[in-house]
Amino acid sequence: MPRSDLRLLDRLRRSPRLAELAAFPFDFDLCRAGHGEDVRLASGAPLEGIAGDDTGGTYFLCGEGGVLYADSEGHAGLIAESLADTVELVTGLPGWRDHLHLPPETGEEELSAAAIEAEESIRASYAASLDACRDELLTGLGLTPRPPAELFARMYRALRRTEPDHVLLLADEGSAYHLLDPHPRPPLREALLGACRADLARLRTDRAAWPTVAFSPVSGRSDPEHDANAARRAGALRAAQYDRRDTDLPLMRHLLEQETLCRRKAPFGGMGEELHLAVFLVARRHCEEDLSRLYAARCANFDTWCALSDLPLGRPGKSGEDDLRWEPEALQAWVGALDTPEWFGDDPDSESAETWVTLARRQGRTELARTALIRTLDDIGPADIGELPWIADEFAELGDFRQASRAQRLYVSCQDTDLARGFAHTRLAALERQAGDLDRAWTSLQRALTTLDGPRSQRPGPCQPALFDIEPPAADDDWREKAAAFDLIEEHFQLARSAADSGNAALAHRSLITGTALLDTVQRRPPALYAAAHAAALACGDGSLTAHYADLLSQEEQRMAEFPYDSGDNDD
Repeated sequence: MPRSDLRLLDRLRRSPRLAELAAFPFDFDLCRAGHGEDVRLASGAPLEGIAGDDTGGTYFLCGEGGVLYADSEGHAGLIAESLADTVELVTGLPGWRDHLHLPPETGEEELSAAAIEAEESIRASYAASLDACRDELLTGLGLTPRPPAELFARMYRALRRTEPDHVLLLADEGSAYHLLDPHPRPPLREALLGACRADLARLRTDRAAWPTVAFSPVSGRSDPEHDANAARRAGALRAAQYDRRDTDLPLMRHLLEQETLCRRKAPFGGMGEELHLAVFLVARRHCEEDLSRLYAARCANFDTWCALSDLPLGRPGKSGEDDLRWEPEALQAWVGALDTPEWFGDDPDSESAETWVTLARRQGRTELARTALIRTLDDIGPADIGELPWIADEFAELGDFRQASRAQRLYVSCQDTDLARGFAHTRLAALERQAGDLDRAWTSLQRALTTLDGPRSQRPGPCQPALFDIEPPAADDDWREKAAAFDLIEEHFQLARSAADSGNAALAHRSLITGTALLDTVQRRPPALYAAAHAAALACGDGSLTAHYADLLSQEEQRMAEFPYDSGDNDD
């Protein structure tokens, strides 16, 4: 916390007279620093309650500076940039909470009248010596009286900074307090598009800036962040989508070529929405010379070949591009089908929240993305359940596994079949494990098994669910035949490793044994599961299982060596 704030707080705490004046008549009481519920900042920054008022509200000193006020009805906001500003606010504008409804552009005359009315009410009700108390307190703290208009303007500048860095959460539940003032904030897209448009303007006027959006490989990174410039290029493409200019064609060709290269070099393939958008922005100009560029984009990897299979480029044979055909009418129809709000319309308001959250996260604007996700999750209704998976995934990408678990927990409760609910519990267990809540993750895994196998699995057993003792159901109904069963099995091994690493030997053993028993019940056992089992057994110090899975892995490696997969081009 800033030293100036700490010094001022220390002076207040060491002076009973100054602390008494702050508490009455200015309702900044150091003895009421405890808040009614456990709270924390969404950003994870330090937070310390330093005072309270007679309505149950609390003043918090933020670790990086600033004072946050939270009332007793679930509203919170940054009200000042420092403790000194806060004391000047509560003394110079003692009815500040009653002025929150006034719009930020309120004129000085109207504001002064409101402040005078509030002070007169205070003098008449309980503090006839208000002016003398204010002078004594400010003088004792070395602070300066400020006019109401200045205090009001400073307060609103601070309130505007509540999001994204000072969002207050209920510590256990994870939901956010509402904003303290009722005035709307600019949507996330505006904050992002401002920077994206600035980048696009620079690219339009300075070709020397084009390398800043060129493919730039980053070793050791997973898709799509294997390209250091992918996020900036995505922003430029989005800005161009909403501001289309014929003169941009050379730039759009450059962006398309770089997106094509990005997808070609992607470790795990994938289509990428930016490649689709780049193809659209180039194809809409209907230039025959772009035929080879469009075909190259379609051929970037297997996923792009499938996703762009409807792109009308003729039917190339073995000779590749030489056999391409220019089909302008078909291409125009293809572009027209995508020039819609559901795909690549020109109105940013029609884009989903997911688009902007993902872009914010990829561009490193972590708190903007986190705040938007928390607000979206808090406002989820019955019609929005389909949003929960991407919300959980985005929280996980941000490394906020507590919030990701909250979203997934709600998603679990909305599933209407045992199969969906069971596998949703598996995903929840993974998120809880990554959040460090290992016991809760184990409970979720048990619920997954109980749900998938039904009441019969609830028979007691020493180390593993009773499902291993029962006759398996018919193959058509067996959850073990589903691809997601591998995730459930692997999650047991992941949990075993995490528990062993944290020193929880009992949980590690239970999870390892259960995972091993589960693995024995499936017919197809991919090598990845053997690798996960081997790593878990090694972490748990189980020599017998470690040797067992090492032998199985060795057999798999030998089998693959004898029957290698031919990944080369097939000319037949």
